[in-house]
Amino acid sequence: MQLDNWLSLTDYSHKYRVSISTLRRRIKISAIDYKKDHGKYLLKDEPSVDQANDQDIRFGLGATSETVEHNSDPMLARFREEVASREGTEPVISTATKLLNELKRAYMNILQEKEEQMIQLKSEVSDLKTLVRVLEQDNERLRRGH
Repeated sequence: MQLDNWLSLTDYSHKYRVSISTLRRRIKISAIDYKKDHGKYLLKDEPSVDQANDQDIRFGLGATSETVEHNSDPMLARFREEVASREGTEPVISTATKLLNELKRAYMNILQEKEEQMIQLKSEVSDLKTLVRVLEQDNERLRRGH
């Protein structure tokens, strides 16, 4: 599915050799241009900055420590891009504050997901304890019956 200069996740993944999970992570942190159409993500038909740097590292082109550091942390890369794009127009403190708030929101989302997982696991543990209790009672009843 292709609309103008937009590709589906699958098409983009095949064309630029990036895993769909990586693309979803980039969408989640807004590190790649995307839009939603009828519930499906569409990506701009162009390699992202991270994609170009990933290829440089894969093929040994300009793999400096700065490039590796840039690719190892997408939030750091985004911070650098924000600072570079706003230099002279907005104080760095303001940009850092915005990014810090974004990190806090992402962290809170992760904590909320983990809390939901813990609630689900506690429920499952409770169900398993009940099942063990019932099976032990049945086992005891069968022993007495023989």
